[in-house]
Amino acid sequence: MTAQQFDRHAHQFVRVAADHRQCVKAGIIGVADDHARVYVVLSVEMPLPYASKGSSPNGVKLQERVEIRIAAEYPWKSPSFFLREDFPRDLPHLSADGGKSLPRPCLVDGSIDEYFSSFGLVEVGILQLLSQMAAWLAKAAVNGLMDPEHGWEPVMRHDLDNVVVVDPAAVRGRVGRDAGAVWLRSDFFRYRSGQGRLSGDEVYLTINEELAASVGKLGTFPFDINGSVAGHPSGKTITAVFWAADKMIAKTIFPETIKTLEDLAARAKEFGFGAAFDAFLRRLEERWESATWTSRGSLPIGVIFCARRPFKLIGRDSSIELLPYVFDVSPRKKRENLYQGPSGRRAVAARQVDKVSSTLLRTVSASADFGKIALIGCGSVGSKVGLHLARAGATITALADKGILQPHNMARHALARDVLPLAKATELALELSKLGQKPQVYLDDAARGLAQATNRTKIAPVGTNSIVNTTASLLVRDALSIVAPADFPARVTEIALFGRGKGAFVLHEGLGRNPTLADLEVELCAKATEVESALLFDEKFGLTEIQIGDGCGSLTMPMTDARLSAMSAAATEVFADFISQGAAGGFIAVGTQDADSPTTTWRSFAVPTMITVPVDGADWTLKISADVDRRIREEIAVYPQVETGGLMVGACSARTKTIIVVDLLPAPQDSQRSCSLFLLGKQGLKGAVMERHLKSGKRLLDVGTWHSHLAEQGPSPTDWRTAKDLAAERSPPAVLLIATPSGYCSIVHDPSR
Repeated sequence: MTAQQFDRHAHQFVRVAADHRQCVKAGIIGVADDHARVYVVLSVEMPLPYASKGSSPNGVKLQERVEIRIAAEYPWKSPSFFLREDFPRDLPHLSADGGKSLPRPCLVDGSIDEYFSSFGLVEVGILQLLSQMAAWLAKAAVNGLMDPEHGWEPVMRHDLDNVVVVDPAAVRGRVGRDAGAVWLRSDFFRYRSGQGRLSGDEVYLTINEELAASVGKLGTFPFDINGSVAGHPSGKTITAVFWAADKMIAKTIFPETIKTLEDLAARAKEFGFGAAFDAFLRRLEERWESATWTSRGSLPIGVIFCARRPFKLIGRDSSIELLPYVFDVSPRKKRENLYQGPSGRRAVAARQVDKVSSTLLRTVSASADFGKIALIGCGSVGSKVGLHLARAGATITALADKGILQPHNMARHALARDVLPLAKATELALELSKLGQKPQVYLDDAARGLAQATNRTKIAPVGTNSIVNTTASLLVRDALSIVAPADFPARVTEIALFGRGKGAFVLHEGLGRNPTLADLEVELCAKATEVESALLFDEKFGLTEIQIGDGCGSLTMPMTDARLSAMSAAATEVFADFISQGAAGGFIAVGTQDADSPTTTWRSFAVPTMITVPVDGADWTLKISADVDRRIREEIAVYPQVETGGLMVGACSARTKTIIVVDLLPAPQDSQRSCSLFLLGKQGLKGAVMERHLKSGKRLLDVGTWHSHLAEQGPSPTDWRTAKDLAAERSPPAVLLIATPSGYCSIVHDPSR
């Protein structure tokens, strides 16, 4: 942009500003090759007693001169607004840029560039900004820039060069009722920008939670310069945290005009811990004088003043504001004191940045507290789910996977590694550590590990609330279904993809492991829609073939990373909803991709607690879904004077010794009903059984028969003979269920007994 163009923009701004109802005067200050400066004088709305005196008690004048600077990227960037140099600086929503420039008001919540650009016409944008400026001045005049109900507005530091990264909750947690101070180990990194106020550098200081000894030899103290990282010095230092007694409430907003250690000491005195800060400086120098340790350059020292405000900070659950500062020391030989060096006794205010933590991630993600979660399976789906949960603020307690990363995993795994093979769980734990996570790792087979108490605590440490299984392993699912809740109390969820990523399901077990994952999978097969069935029971990439691929499983189900990521992300959100609801029963959610678009349609339904019936004659357990129980009772109500019955459909597992009934087939027309006997007919029965079997992708089977008794009567000799006949006709276990007026009993004939 040329000076001529800047001149044109300046004249346009002045012309538009003159039309604003509160503009008293507007003019051009100057035009250069890289910017233009204009001004406006705004009439400030204030109470009549203030107006009659020409200013408010805090120093806001009835007419305020505001300087506006138009930079090179205008009108793509908003013009910048500045107040007079002697404008009161002890106000919120006001940045003093560390005292280096004119005070700059914060006019909008968010990006002022986006706000300015939201108006199609530049002229409208100018008028809106002037209105924001006028409203800001009106609130400033009556100390109305801060609303106690909204929260205390922290001192604006967003435009400061130096950064202090800290876990605010951890620091605030150290503040007691009495005055005190602690030294915390810290890591520093210097940006050689040449623009910083400390040795021409900008300092990036990360505070750890570990205490640093404030007494002892300096040689044991954590001061060090490690050399350079990409040409930038880095190393170890300390940050001192100070706070006053709880009776010292800091109601004043002090302008951030700190330039020297003397300024910093004076500020500490204003907050009520001046003596402690002076002692801190003396102790640093005493330790340097008594030590042989020297540095190869200047070391930044962090300082955090904890100010107790009258009410809680905006967006925080604490009234303690953290005010960070940085100064340099030069512990070199031939120095007269510790504070000599390029930076002398200079000190600067720093910008606070929250350290990565579950609290920060939950806040940014607007997520509920999902608690502590263990992950079984660290493959493509598991790695995506794990990172989604961690970034939403969940605590990942453990990772279990015996597999290793191989070249083909790079197509869809959340991790990218150039050195292979590597353990999936170990590498995912390393990635999660960058998000503040410290999960333990289990590298053995999870299905076998769940059978042993010592391994169960490795798979899901004590305190884990939820477990997510992403292995798509039938063995792992069954192992999770049979482990006793007392031995493995965390609630279990399974997430899996099927149909080349066009489908996904989430199985969320009920409390007390009823229904289990195994129960829910059978229920899913029974309740699948036509579209879901086509994907679930696809011969190549359906539910039963999730792990198969070329070369005996060397490759997994083919799909793009985008498809896997989309389904995994949606499934993670479904899981988060399930655990947030905290319902007692189980849940199933199924998502399928629409035919002609990437849109995925999800449906979910509850699966109530199942009825468990011991099986007489065998060491099996029969489980009846709530839907089957309802249909049995409805059928009995239709035939109240005679025994009735039908065929049960479900699945059974020899590993878990469980029979799960999720559907019924009605009795054939040639069935016989009487007050003392029910005989199941055969007309069309085989065809109906085969049709139901095929419809379920060959997953559901005929698992036995049921019939009613009119009285509270257990199995009769006839029932035992029928059970024997069933065992001869069907593969074991062929169960016979008896429905009495108040409950159920079941029998199986076991020829081996």
